Amino acid sequence: MRGLQNGERLSYLAPLIIGLASLTVDAARLMPPHALMPLGHPDFNYYAYSYRHASYSDVVALYASRRLYLHQIPYLHNVIEYPVIIGLYMSLMAAIPAFSGYFVASSVGLGASFALALYALCGRGREAQWWWALSPLIFFYGLMNWDLLGIATWGMAIWAYERGFWRASGVWGGLGVATKFFPVVLLLYLGYGLWRRERLAFRQFLLGALITGIGMNAPFAIFGFQGWSHFFTFNSGRTPDPGLWAALVGQHLLTIADVNLLSLALTAAGGLGLLALVRREVLNPVAAAASALAWWLLCNKVYSPQYMLWVYYAALWTEVGPIPLTIMNLAGCLDFGLAMRWMALGTSGSPLTSLFVRMVPVPVILVRDLTLAFASLRASIAWPLHNRSQARQV
Repeated sequence: MRGLQNGERLSYLAPLIIGLASLTVDAARLMPPHALMPLGHPDFNYYAYSYRHASYSDVVALYASRRLYLHQIPYLHNVIEYPVIIGLYMSLMAAIPAFSGYFVASSVGLGASFALALYALCGRGREAQWWWALSPLIFFYGLMNWDLLGIATWGMAIWAYERGFWRASGVWGGLGVATKFFPVVLLLYLGYGLWRRERLAFRQFLLGALITGIGMNAPFAIFGFQGWSHFFTFNSGRTPDPGLWAALVGQHLLTIADVNLLSLALTAAGGLGLLALVRREVLNPVAAAASALAWWLLCNKVYSPQYMLWVYYAALWTEVGPIPLTIMNLAGCLDFGLAMRWMALGTSGSPLTSLFVRMVPVPVILVRDLTLAFASLRASIAWPLHNRSQARQV
């Protein structure tokens, strides 16, 4: 907090305390009972229990399913379907004795990531900080996965970029790509903005990103390529999550390979369109990255409910009002409820499952997809031509 003035420190501490309190309560909610850990880690019964109690977390489940308690080297001796920083993080946390030590340490690290993401928002004012700290998405998704690690890098990359720390911005972006891959869109638009404006700054930015990205990935790509590349092969071969793509594949109108190709083409087309708006100085690179992220997630065949947390945080860096933020929170909460209830019914063999599947998923997924579509289009509407001067500065 050295970079904050006294007033800024006070405005930072209040939402920080609220947000960390939310995560603390969430950690207590997600901690599985001892009865589900007869061997010292969650057993198979954890899944039905966690869905029934709306308390599922990958942080908990993967400790057992990826045998983190064996303390194997990720990617070399253990297959992890995440980029390297998450793989290293989860394995490092597992080095702490007992599942409880692993879970508490993991939660503390994710809480620190929340705090870092909040710190980065200080330049956006108190309103953005409070929207971040008070979001129910923090409670539902903050400890569901390791997304907060990557979200913190998104915020710090922009924080450094806006202050002219080009190399540091690239480093944070490179760390983000090595954590959750989504910040690759931020690197693209920030880099393009610098390339058009100041080539020396662009080279510094690019150098920071390349050194970090290559440095984190090269050792595992060289010495454990099969494990390292599993992130790409796993996602390429995955069936689509519930949504339009899944419906088309289910009706045998498309294959998974078709979906991969169409998803890539649509994502690229939208991304290039946003890049053109940056080139015309209609869009700020930061706003373009937020829109591109939402568009990517809309087009992608893989969508996990906690991804709305990314869209929400990216939107806080743009000119966004309370109504869009409220809609994002609502869509994310509905998606959480859908996922937990659907899985609970599925694992229990309830006779209500078929009725639920017919009645509930379509409207909830429609709300989610419309929210993503709105988030991807909102920046081009909310950043009209009178923001050109700001686009030149950022």
